Amino acid sequence: MDEVKLVMAAASTVVTQEELSDIAAYYDYKDELNKDVLSELLKTCEISENKKSLIYYYCFLYCRLADKDTSAVNNIKKIFSLPDSVIRSCQKIITKNKIDYIKKEFRENKKGPECVFKDNEPYVIRMLSNAVSQPLEADKKVFENLNSAEYEHPTDRSYLDNLNTNKTLERIIKLYSEYNFERMLMVQYTGSNIRATKKNLPYLYGALESVCRTLDVKEVPKLYVTQGSLNACTIGSSRPIIVISGICLSLLSYDELLFILGHEVGHIKSQHVLYHSIGNFLPYIANAIGNVTLGLGELAVKGIMLLLYQWYRMSELTADRAGLIACQNIDAAVSLMAKLSGYPPSNYNEIDNEIFLEQSAEFENLDNNTFDKLMKFLSVLYKNHPWTIMRAKELKTWYDSGEYTKLYNVSERVYQERKPKLNAFFDKKVYCTHCGKQIDSDDKFCIYCGKSNGYR
Repeated sequence: MDEVKLVMAAASTVVTQEELSDIAAYYDYKDELNKDVLSELLKTCEISENKKSLIYYYCFLYCRLADKDTSAVNNIKKIFSLPDSVIRSCQKIITKNKIDYIKKEFRENKKGPECVFKDNEPYVIRMLSNAVSQPLEADKKVFENLNSAEYEHPTDRSYLDNLNTNKTLERIIKLYSEYNFERMLMVQYTGSNIRATKKNLPYLYGALESVCRTLDVKEVPKLYVTQGSLNACTIGSSRPIIVISGICLSLLSYDELLFILGHEVGHIKSQHVLYHSIGNFLPYIANAIGNVTLGLGELAVKGIMLLLYQWYRMSELTADRAGLIACQNIDAAVSLMAKLSGYPPSNYNEIDNEIFLEQSAEFENLDNNTFDKLMKFLSVLYKNHPWTIMRAKELKTWYDSGEYTKLYNVSERVYQERKPKLNAFFDKKVYCTHCGKQIDSDDKFCIYCGKSNGYR
């Protein structure tokens, strides 16, 4: 297919008939201008993958300039069987600021949005070339009917069952609820940070949607962007929200971003958020109880703190597995751990995962010395995260064991009964282990997805 006919065929999928005639006059195109006939030509033409992407980006740019719904270009995506990553490239490169600039330039030069299909200014061509140069990842596998028990770290679940039956912790949870600690955090994060949506930070929000789809979480949690170092967290046990530092968008590859978001969604799916929130406030709660009870109550709370932090560290291993399932790239998962461990951004292109993983072996060898082993034990007692290099090693071990691969084979996926013991402080509200929405613990089936209640 010649270039002019290709331009006309691509333009016909999004422009009006009047605009199509104008483009035809510009190129002195004499053939039929039937939009159905032209769009059919795209299905039979043989062009490179890069050119297919470029056609998509031109049509996407037109829709943005014409203030049309970009879903109009979905037909081209289907015709060329392009992965979802073409949409992410558009959102990442063809930003609102650039669109506004082009609109202003077009207005000043009395040009309409259809002019993107004609000869363009160098800055427009550069922007579209940058979009094409973005690597297109394959679409991620969606794990339908995925239950968190299929990948949870076994120690995570056993520790959590012990916490659910601890009477002292039950009183702490009641105190936590009475003082509205969680509400204070929600107000702080939602009032001071930018919320990511389909229109605001679509690249980030699209990544979260992809993660939820992959992990079979039906309700996409709210996502806020804050300042700070590479980090993300989840707060709110009844309506969880995810908070991620804005620098993650600059320093992480797309798969690394999927991992860090999948880690947080994994916490939600495994119902970790309530105890995580309590763990963050427990030192303050212990101090308050100690002041009232002359220090005796504080001793009891510190015993709970040890148990809670021990579970907290194991829950991070579960969430790391969810992150790997979300990004489906073990190299990206390990390189993210290296970045979290302090690798200088200017040297990110030098990260060697094998060398980083070798460091975990050196760290484990410290257990051969009794004193070093004791120091390791004492230094982590009140920490809520495991050492990052050990997280990387644990995740790689799980990946190499073949347990991760089993999730891809439906016949090898084994549903595990997961019936954690419930106490009164849950107020009979739990999260469906399938879709993640809040339901009554007495319900036989989830009212949202219809699947059986794992707590019965």
